[in-house]
Amino acid sequence: MLDLATSTRYCTYCPKLCRHTCPVSHAEARETLTPQTKMATLRVLNTGELPLDTTSSASLYGCTGCGACTEACRHEITPGRHLFTGRALAESGEAGHPALVGLTHRLRTVAERAAQTVAAQIPEARRATRGPTALFPACQAPELAPTALTLFDRAQAHLPVAKVSRLCGGYPLLAGGLPDAFRLHAETLSHELAGFDRVAVACPACAWAMKVEYPAHGVPLRPTVIHTSQLLAEVADRLTPTRKLPAAFYHDPCYLGRHLGLYEPPRQALRLALDEVREFSRCRATSECSGGGGLLPITMPKTAAAIARARLSEVHEAGLQRVVTGCATCQRQLHREGIVAYDLIEMVEQATRPVV
Repeated sequence: MLDLATSTRYCTYCPKLCRHTCPVSHAEARETLTPQTKMATLRVLNTGELPLDTTSSASLYGCTGCGACTEACRHEITPGRHLFTGRALAESGEAGHPALVGLTHRLRTVAERAAQTVAAQIPEARRATRGPTALFPACQAPELAPTALTLFDRAQAHLPVAKVSRLCGGYPLLAGGLPDAFRLHAETLSHELAGFDRVAVACPACAWAMKVEYPAHGVPLRPTVIHTSQLLAEVADRLTPTRKLPAAFYHDPCYLGRHLGLYEPPRQALRLALDEVREFSRCRATSECSGGGGLLPITMPKTAAAIARARLSEVHEAGLQRVVTGCATCQRQLHREGIVAYDLIEMVEQATRPVV
């Protein structure tokens, strides 16, 4: 990855070759929110040429971190990661986004509450601090933990849920420009997961953060991080569908697809469950964002909703009402306006449920 100074310099003088990829600039139709302009703004903020305040830093938060601009960049520049660094600059200068005030405490509350929800749903015997592989549910959907265990039990992959104090990999802290808080969170979680060989993480953004950003921030993580779709693909041949569910579109989460390179595992699992796996016209590496990443639903909620509506337009045009995805945040974004969004685990469990 090119460093910040080089990346922002290249982007500043680029003829906006990636402007067609940004979901935020599409939804807002504002020049200040194209990837090129956001990076140019970051450059002058970082050099001090532009005074840092909440107005000048506002465009740094107009990014989901989806990575679509990187796919279009001949230099493979990563504006999303650099803009998160820019948010850290804004936070250090007391020019952070007002909607993110108290984010560290808020994230800890959500993560602890999610861990408590799982503890209340899962018997103590199925929660562990060590073992070959453990399930790490998403803090946005802790209620799916029993469904996931049921499905993996059905595939004779009897794994426990990781017993942790905070059920989140810490991605929101990174996206919020709080690297020190992210590092502390990562250190705590790394210690709590040290007894496992592998951890199957349900949230793609947190799986990416744990796999890529923990070591980048000097936090070693002993277990190998995989996404739950990978584990599901491993055991798919042990699952027998008892019914085929109606056709649905599959949405590639940005962090699962572009960032982790996982396109086939969720589709392999879905083919067990659905009559037909419908593909968006823009899918896999060119998939459009749901608007859920980068804390956009908090910092720019109307824009995030507009991005989701744009993604769903193709589903409406096809006359369908179902979308499946492998990300709880995407599921929440796409569950609107007559469309029912399902989690991958939830859909496969339904299709392989024994007939009574």
